[in-house]
Amino acid sequence: MSIWTIPSSQPVVRPGQLQPEYDCNHAGAGHVIEQDDHYLMTYWGANISDKYSILQARTPIDSPNAWAAVPGALLEHQLETSHNCQGPSFPFLLPATDDFWLLYWVGWGTWEDGKLPNTMGVAVSEDGEKTFQYHPVILNDRPCDYNGAGSLQVLVENSLFRMYYTCIGNYVDRPEGVETGHSDTIPQIGIAYAESHDGITWGKPLDDLVVKPRGFGVDPFEYICSKPAIIKHNGTYILWVNTFGTAYRMHRLTSKDGIHFDWSERIGPDGEFGVGKKEAFDDHQRSYGDMVLYGNIIRCWFAGNGFGACGMGYAEMSV
Repeated sequence: MSIWTIPSSQPVVRPGQLQPEYDCNHAGAGHVIEQDDHYLMTYWGANISDKYSILQARTPIDSPNAWAAVPGALLEHQLETSHNCQGPSFPFLLPATDDFWLLYWVGWGTWEDGKLPNTMGVAVSEDGEKTFQYHPVILNDRPCDYNGAGSLQVLVENSLFRMYYTCIGNYVDRPEGVETGHSDTIPQIGIAYAESHDGITWGKPLDDLVVKPRGFGVDPFEYICSKPAIIKHNGTYILWVNTFGTAYRMHRLTSKDGIHFDWSERIGPDGEFGVGKKEAFDDHQRSYGDMVLYGNIIRCWFAGNGFGACGMGYAEMSV
């Protein structure tokens, strides 16, 4: 694959640009699907009170960044719960049939002992995504996800739903002499795998991660692999993850079976996307990319600094 091209140094979606009532503080983690002659983006917004919602926007496929809001919110916070009281984030929208749509989300709940309060769930629409109803959360029942689950993507192959999701196993002491973005206690976060025949009830055939942080194998020390983005092209699974040592960076892996992944050649500590110019919206990090195939082009929408606090940018590359 060739190098990514980033046509503009400006965000293509800014906080407050589309629905300021819902996204004035944050617009990020967009997931894009093709629908007829346009793209439909589902994204994570935060309002002035820092409550989260799942929002949408559309743009013509031949003009991939003329985004216009789809008014209203698909999902909002559930104040009465402990797992989603701040609200949902990291959406992944899956149209299973014309009428039956699945919307996966990650809840932000009550913080306890500094641990990330993330839970993975699904909402269901039976009217072609006009309205969604929350379903019970997906249980964290494996050693690799006991302490939480996060952003995810799903592939459907031969009626099998294949999920790749961010999970939190343990919290451990920071290695001596290592600089991290957390305190002296750091999370162990990687990518896990699950399967389903209906997209709602999930089994986890593996106890371990399919992608682990590389630790001291890279510089800086890496202890997080998160926010998977996966496509299948010419029989090869291409997986992008967001790694963290002192800032998030996007790196790529490939696989022939969707289970055993190999890291691609490392393009320096700043990953495939690098960072923007000084004082740009993405001069600290480009992360949380979502990939769409368009002919022989991969289109990507990514978050700039603050995971969406500065908005989303756009990149593309040839396959």
